[in-house]
Amino acid sequence: MLRAAVIAIVLCATTLAVASPTPTASRVENGVAGYTLALPSGWHLRIDATTGAATVGTFAASRPGDVGERLPRRSTSVILLNDGPIWALQGAGKPIREAALLPSSLPAPLRFEGFSARWLIFRAQGHVFEAYVEGRPRTRATLRLLGSIVLTARGRALADVHSVRVIGHSVQGRPLRAWRIGNPRSKRHVLIVGCIHGDECAGMLITARLLYSSRPTTVDLWVIQDVNPDGLHAGTRQNAHGVDLNRNFGAMWQPIGRPGSPQYSGRRPFSEPESRAVRGLILRLRPQLTIWFHQPQGVVRAWGPSVTAARRYARLAGVRYRSLPWLAGTAPNWQNHLGQTSFVVELPPGPLATISADRYARAIFALAEQ
Repeated sequence: MLRAAVIAIVLCATTLAVASPTPTASRVENGVAGYTLALPSGWHLRIDATTGAATVGTFAASRPGDVGERLPRRSTSVILLNDGPIWALQGAGKPIREAALLPSSLPAPLRFEGFSARWLIFRAQGHVFEAYVEGRPRTRATLRLLGSIVLTARGRALADVHSVRVIGHSVQGRPLRAWRIGNPRSKRHVLIVGCIHGDECAGMLITARLLYSSRPTTVDLWVIQDVNPDGLHAGTRQNAHGVDLNRNFGAMWQPIGRPGSPQYSGRRPFSEPESRAVRGLILRLRPQLTIWFHQPQGVVRAWGPSVTAARRYARLAGVRYRSLPWLAGTAPNWQNHLGQTSFVVELPPGPLATISADRYARAIFALAEQ
């Protein structure tokens, strides 16, 4: 069961709303559009600006974004996601016929992957919102909270964000989200992945910088911050099945190791929900360029037809380049077999400085638009 509700959003600031006699208005920026959420007395909003996770509930979360904590007794928590403007969703071909105004009562709980919650999808201010309510919900207070949503003009310019969507779920039920920014009419599709090994996630700062950037781009740019949220939560390279997701793709796949070993490749190609979700997006999108961030070698690496683009990116980012054959079952190997340009950027060990993240992000924009 999901023990702490999270919102996967891009944020302009870290905010903690404490209990007060009257509702407190808290501004949230989620990479689609800014909105104000008025918290009733006794509700708390905790946001983690690094991971983009937040907890909204009748208790003050000690560790925002944690999944697996026991909820305090008689508590309520809410996962809230802004799916974007109705017109953008319609243009993307996403069915929204189930979207409706907020109901007068909470629906019965449904069983999801790894947790149970009451699921609502509703319209507010021309946007489609999803909410997942768990724990022991205070019906009136919960609906009053959700009904307080008021979209606002962006206080800070973000990229030309068009939509954010769930492309799948992890083994433990965490959502895998892809942000689409830039020009959706462009025929040049670019995909950037911040993290696939749960203990190599400094690239998420770079993907966050892409989403925060006010720089316009002419390409159809897709950003996945994290393919392995269970591994990130646990601090492990592998996913919750003990599988190295970057050995689980179809090209040259071979059985490696056993569950929990560093490069365990899984029972078969694409055995894991995370790798299947990414496969589905890539087959639909067919990106001309994909960049995967890893650590800790501090080098750009590629092989075969991707070498030219990888060398160019290394020059733009001011980092070393090496030509290295692809390992069995890796995501770039699979994409190269599809005829796509896909390569790896190995970041240095440890946290990444913001100034460095900006340099890597600028190089992405420059390469994508060439």
